[in-house]
Amino acid sequence: MSIIESIRDFIATCPFIEELDTMFPPVNVDKLEPEPSYSIESVPSDPIVKRCINGDSIRKVTFYLCSRNLYGAEENLDTSQFYENFADWLEDCTRMKQLPVLGEGQTSRAIKANTHGYINDSEATYAQYQIQCELQYYQRRKVG
Repeated sequence: MSIIESIRDFIATCPFIEELDTMFPPVNVDKLEPEPSYSIESVPSDPIVKRCINGDSIRKVTFYLCSRNLYGAEENLDTSQFYENFADWLEDCTRMKQLPVLGEGQTSRAIKANTHGYINDSEATYAQYQIQCELQYYQRRKVG
C-alpha cells in the first residue's frame, strides 16, 4: 500500500468525516468530484527532513485534504468548523500516537495541519475548501 493510500484510509476514520458519510462518498485520492466530496491531493515537496548516517531517514509527505461543499453563509460556518475540528483531531492523533499504518520499514511519527481550512475556489452553489497537512515518518534504509 502506498503512503498516500495509508493517509487516505487513516483520514477516512476521522469521526467528523464519518458523521458526513451519508452525504459524501469515500475519501478519494487526487480526484475531487464536481458535487460534494472529499479528496486527498498530493503536494510536491522535498520528502527528506533528515538523513541519518546509517542511511535511515526522517521523511514527510505534504498533502491537502480538499472538499467540495455547498456554498452559503450557514454552510461556510459549518465547513469552517469541520476544518477546525479536523486540525484538532490530527493534533490529538499525534499526541496519542494513533497514526497511519505504513509499509515495511516505515513508521509514522506525526501528522498535523500546516494551515487552516480555507476556500480555494467558489461558485454560486459549491466551494472548494482545502487544508494543507503533513505526515512525518521514519524510513529505514532499504538493503539489497
